[in-house]
Amino acid sequence: MGAILDVTELLKEPSGIIGALVIIVAGYFFVKWVFAEPEDKE
Repeated sequence: MGAILDVTELLKEPSGIIGALVIIVAGYFFVKWVFAEPEDKE
């Protein structure tokens, strides 16, 4: 519960919003990379 309150406090500041967006975008590309179909290199 404390972590959720910390995040909401962070999002009240412009720099916190930018940081959250960076983390979300990085997480999105990481998940996309992990679940990508493996390329055949034969």
